[in-house]
Amino acid sequence: MNARLAAFSLSMLFLAGAVIVPITAKAQDVQRIAAVVNEQVISIFDVQQRMQILIASSGLPNTRETQQRIGPQVLRGLIDEALQKQEADRLNIKVTERDMKEAVARVEQSNSIPPGGFERFLQNQRIAPEAARAQIQSNIAWQKLLARTVIPTIEIGDEAIDDVVTRVESNRGVTEFRVGEILLPVDNPADAGDIRSLAERLVQQIRGGADFRAVAQQFSKSATAAIGGDIGWVLPGELEPAINTTLVSLKPGEVSEPLDVSDGIAIISLVGQRTNAPPDEGERTVQLRQLLLLVEEDAPQSEVDVQLQKARAIASSVNGCVEFAAAAEENGTPQPDKPAEFKLNDLNAQLRGVASRIPVGQASEPLRQLAGVQVLMVCERQDTSGPNRDEIRQTLLRERVDMLSRRYLRDLRRAAFVDLRV
Repeated sequence: MNARLAAFSLSMLFLAGAVIVPITAKAQDVQRIAAVVNEQVISIFDVQQRMQILIASSGLPNTRETQQRIGPQVLRGLIDEALQKQEADRLNIKVTERDMKEAVARVEQSNSIPPGGFERFLQNQRIAPEAARAQIQSNIAWQKLLARTVIPTIEIGDEAIDDVVTRVESNRGVTEFRVGEILLPVDNPADAGDIRSLAERLVQQIRGGADFRAVAQQFSKSATAAIGGDIGWVLPGELEPAINTTLVSLKPGEVSEPLDVSDGIAIISLVGQRTNAPPDEGERTVQLRQLLLLVEEDAPQSEVDVQLQKARAIASSVNGCVEFAAAAEENGTPQPDKPAEFKLNDLNAQLRGVASRIPVGQASEPLRQLAGVQVLMVCERQDTSGPNRDEIRQTLLRERVDMLSRRYLRDLRRAAFVDLRV
């Protein structure tokens, strides 16, 4: 490891008395150097502006104490971003103006900023636009880099998904937890104290009303940061021991104390909990078309038999929903552009029984109703009653991308020349 990088410690004192410098800062403040990363300069003004962004977007109080707590983490983040951008540049990864516009729109939406109001928001918060755009651009470049170099190397096989499905099915009746996370990595043991102090401050502010999701988006280094730290629903024992033990002691809405985990220090939020019960078959959805041949309620049986015979003839002559819809139109039953969609529970007992068992694309036997003779066809039915395999695949992919992303960045740090000037 490079000697200068080995000496890199987050326990820096220059930020202890730092104050946010307004956009009209003096030239000498703007030009003071905080660090040099492979010849790229990070100024103290860059650090101060990034602190302002973090404070404005996470709801932390803009106080001297807050700045002192988050300053080291901010500089670390800027160094990491410089390394990420340099690697993206080396691989000729470009961030287009369209990428930027779409990202800004997402920032506006996640921060309840009116569409097109991003620049005004920055002005109100006394944040230099170039500082905000630099952070957004760096994030986009890194995600593009991962999409090109990391994600194609990951294969989530059916066996891995089957293992998760088996575990879920074997834990029916067990309480599941919806979990949010903020991960603060500790790469250098010398930094552990400062990072724990930051974690304690974040916990204090979240318990005081700061939004957990916003804090996670700005501070967490997990892959879930982009979605506010949302891990999703997990079963007991799926996470690290310290987290598993803590989860059972939290109530929905509560936030843990900082926890020592394998990658650093974590803060956990229990968003909710539920019993992992078998799926309700009645919650399955079906898309239906119908044919109705009118017969008066008190019509003689001979008239009913004629319509029953006609209905059987139509049902036996069609194959699939397109032919069925055309035949229904020809016989006086108007058809919507798309089949009607219902949950099985929303149908009466007779229709529910038919819709749950007839093959998709096959007409039912005629049903005698008050208004006449009815024939149903199921155009689509939600037959997957177990865990959603696509969701499982995406969760496993996110976990592996997270691990490989941190490993990639760790290797960049080890190979980098970082000269701290503060």
